[in-house]
Amino acid sequence: MLKANINDNCFEIYNDLKMSKGNYTNKPFLVMKMESNTISIDTELSNLNSFEELSQNLPENHARFIFYHLEFEMPSDNQLCNEGKRSKMMLITWVPGKTNVKEKFQTAGTCHFLKQSFHGIFLSIQACSLDELGRKELISKCLTFMK
Repeated sequence: MLKANINDNCFEIYNDLKMSKGNYTNKPFLVMKMESNTISIDTELSNLNSFEELSQNLPENHARFIFYHLEFEMPSDNQLCNEGKRSKMMLITWVPGKTNVKEKFQTAGTCHFLKQSFHGIFLSIQACSLDELGRKELISKCLTFMK
């Protein structure tokens, strides 16, 4: 586990996302990046309007940490109704194939540290391609851990 410095505003903004307050009332994600052993908010990506738009703008050769507040309808065995809405906080570690080896190792080592530092994360996954960031795939991964 690598320990990195986390900018103080990251905790405050993460809590706003988790509680759906402030600028994150209608925004389901927050993106962080690591530069010279410091975790900070990637404002360019965090200010995008939708998760689909974020997926299309992720860097092809650098890692990112995406905190995603996923909301979905819980399926039921009964075909006539669902069990209601569910809301889960996910940490998605974006590590595309073109990322250099040193950054991959730093990202892997820092991920566990982030899970311990930011409370309320239900699920942590690593994504290497855009196919892994589809809504159905993310819901499926949440449901796997809810059973």
